[in-house]
Amino acid sequence: MAMDRASEGVGFVIRDQYGSLIAAGGRSTPGLTVIGAELRAAWEGIRYARCVLGADRLCIEGDSATVIDWIRGADRYGDGHPLIRDTRRLVQEMLAVQVGHVYREVNRAADWVASYVARHAGDVIWTSLAGVPHFLLCLLSSDLAGCTSF
Repeated sequence: MAMDRASEGVGFVIRDQYGSLIAAGGRSTPGLTVIGAELRAAWEGIRYARCVLGADRLCIEGDSATVIDWIRGADRYGDGHPLIRDTRRLVQEMLAVQVGHVYREVNRAADWVASYVARHAGDVIWTSLAGVPHFLLCLLSSDLAGCTSF
């Protein structure tokens, strides 16, 4: 999950247990704060996995430590925001969830999706490799390999 700070877009990437793409998508989000956009990106990805794909097991990774703490419930002050509550509710509906912070360098595919969506107004979703832009495919491969330079 990621957001593009300059262009106001959020993006997510959903992979299977082998790292293969299941879905990637996002939307433009004008007017959100940086942390608000990071939270929205997390919610978009979790909601898609749970409500569209019917996932009941999920490994959530994001590069915002604050949002990861909110999802984990580590910040008792975060309960006041409706999007935090809804994100936690979606997570609690699942059978098994792992939530972890990752460095920005290994979250480049989601960052690229956020940037792409911000430049192409509206919503975008890719659910097959056929329509995925070539550069995103390259980022998915390098993220999976643990590469931090491209």
